[in-house]
Amino acid sequence: MFKKREKKKEEAGKGPEGEREKREGEIEEEELAEAEGVAGHSGPYDVSDPDAPKGEYLDLGALKILGKPGLSMRLTPSEDKKNIADLSFTYGSSSLQLTLLASPRRVKFWEELREDILSSQKGSREEEGVFGPEVFFTTKVREGVEIPTRIVGVDGPRWMLRGIFAGPAAVGGEEKSFLDDFFSTVIADRGSEPLAPGDPVPLFFPPQLLPQNMEKAGKTDGVRMVDVTTKQSVQETLERGPMFTEIR
Repeated sequence: MFKKREKKKEEAGKGPEGEREKREGEIEEEELAEAEGVAGHSGPYDVSDPDAPKGEYLDLGALKILGKPGLSMRLTPSEDKKNIADLSFTYGSSSLQLTLLASPRRVKFWEELREDILSSQKGSREEEGVFGPEVFFTTKVREGVEIPTRIVGVDGPRWMLRGIFAGPAAVGGEEKSFLDDFFSTVIADRGSEPLAPGDPVPLFFPPQLLPQNMEKAGKTDGVRMVDVTTKQSVQETLERGPMFTEIR
C-alpha cells in the first residue's frame, strides 16, 4: 500500500531543528511501513506513494478518484456550496460512501473507531475481510426493509479512509468485487492543515462540478449524480439509502 521512502543520504542538519526534522522523517517512514499490506489489494494509497495507480483521476482535494465504467458519483454540497458535504458512489444496487478522517500520528485510528461502532451499533459484528477487520450489520431503512452494511477503515499517514458499503457490495458477488476494486484505487491527500482527530478532511468541487457552474449549465442544484468516467451529470433520481453521516 505505502512504500517506505528511501532515506536521504544527506545528513540531517545539526542542532535541535535538524534533530526534530530527522525524527519526524523517521516517524513518517515508520507510519508508511506500518500501513503496508492489505490482503488482495494494494491500496488505498497516500498521495506521496509512487506506486499509486496511474490514470485520469478526479481531484476532490482530500481524495483523488479514478473512474470506472458504470460507476456514478453522488455529491452533496455544503450549505455555503463551497465544499462537498457528502461523497458517495453507486454501482448496480449498491452504494459506497467515502470519508477521509484526520488521525493522530502513530495511532491505529480504525481500531478505535471500530470499537466505537461495535459498542454503539446494535447487532454489529467484526469479521476479517478484504481490507482487514471490517464491521458488518443490517440497517432498517423502512418497515420490513433492511440493507446489509459493511464498514471498512484503512489507516494511512495521519489519515484514515472510511468506506461504508451498503447493499449487495456489503456481502459478496460482482458488485462487492467492483466496489472493492474501486476503493483500492482511491488516493488520499491529508494535507498539512491542523485538524482534530476524527474531523473530516475537506473535499472540494473540481471547477466543472462547482454548484454555480452546474446551475449555469442548467443542471439541478443540490444533490446530483455524476458519471465518474465522463465527469458528466447523470439525470436520475435515487432514493437515499443509509449513508451513516452520523458515524465519526
